[in-house]
Amino acid sequence: MSGACDLSLGGVEPACEGWRPGDVVITELLPDPEGTDTGQEWMELHNPGRSAVDLQGLLLYSARADGSQERAYLFESSVPVEARGYVVLGDVRSDVLPAHVRHSYGDTLGSLGNSGGLVGLRCGDVVVDEVRYSGPIRSGVGRIYDGRLVPDSTDNDEPSRWCDAPPASDGGTRMSPGAANPACVTPLEGSDGGVSGDAGVPANTCLSSRTGTVRSLSRPRPGDVLLTEVMADPKAVADSSGEWVEVYALRDVDLNGVTLANEGSGRTLFGDSRCLEVRAGTYAVLARSVESAANGGLPSVLGTFSFGLSNSEGAHALRLFLNDTLLDEVSWTSAATPGVSRQLDPARRDPTRNDAAESFCLTPKDFRFGLGDWGTPGAENRPCVP
Repeated sequence: MSGACDLSLGGVEPACEGWRPGDVVITELLPDPEGTDTGQEWMELHNPGRSAVDLQGLLLYSARADGSQERAYLFESSVPVEARGYVVLGDVRSDVLPAHVRHSYGDTLGSLGNSGGLVGLRCGDVVVDEVRYSGPIRSGVGRIYDGRLVPDSTDNDEPSRWCDAPPASDGGTRMSPGAANPACVTPLEGSDGGVSGDAGVPANTCLSSRTGTVRSLSRPRPGDVLLTEVMADPKAVADSSGEWVEVYALRDVDLNGVTLANEGSGRTLFGDSRCLEVRAGTYAVLARSVESAANGGLPSVLGTFSFGLSNSEGAHALRLFLNDTLLDEVSWTSAATPGVSRQLDPARRDPTRNDAAESFCLTPKDFRFGLGDWGTPGAENRPCVP
């Protein structure tokens, strides 16, 4: 019988011999099945080697994207994986396994995060494979490692090599458990430079989460979006997960295809099949993490960026681009105050007046959010106090 390995209670991992990174590779996940998640989540492993392997003795684990709240499952019985073969592991809670699931880990891992998380396999101190995945995760759509690539435990760490499973040619389900993955469709470059990251959504369109329908993208022009608040040095959580930027829209726009860049080499292109919609007169939060516990308790995060924000003294800048067109830019030179955001005075909320450093100030006292840092993410800024 296999079961949970409770490391927090002093459980000892069994001795494992001979396992190396990449002996098995995670190649597909279904963190968000259609309907109830419980009992329907699964992950796929691939054995890229020339000899069969057995998972007995390994630990399968899951956690938040930052590695916290880990839960682990010990393979106490034999689970062979043939050479060049696949095995699907699921959270099935009944004695009867569905056809695509070879082995159940039951409820020991809990629910996989629908907005992102971490899954992996290890043998003692050897991490055989580990994958961090991020949202948005589409209900009932498998998240796959690109079928054009040879499964590799290093290459599958790169988020750009994963995608939503494309539509099946026969109109069936968008997943491939226990079989080689289809190719990720190369994002289509539209006539105006737009990117569509999902093979099921044509270029220059997006899937609206409000209506559930595909519609044309609303491209921002210079002055349509403003950078209005920056948290460069969170105090409640780590910088690597708690930094964020706020954007304000003067008309209805989508941020699909928009790039956020800093004064250095940091750049993130926001591309997705869903509409990254910001309604006129509202704010959107772009952050390092979508997980509330990791990002300090932010409200809904529209998109994530991968680079860090400098919190030291010196010349700093943030810019929004669509292709080579600058949409908005803000700059500052002072060091960040730990746990306090830098915000635009709402009286200066227009495309020209937000360019001046004096238009920004530290968020006034007593305007706290989430876990206690000062700021107004996703909400109206407060007037700057002289």
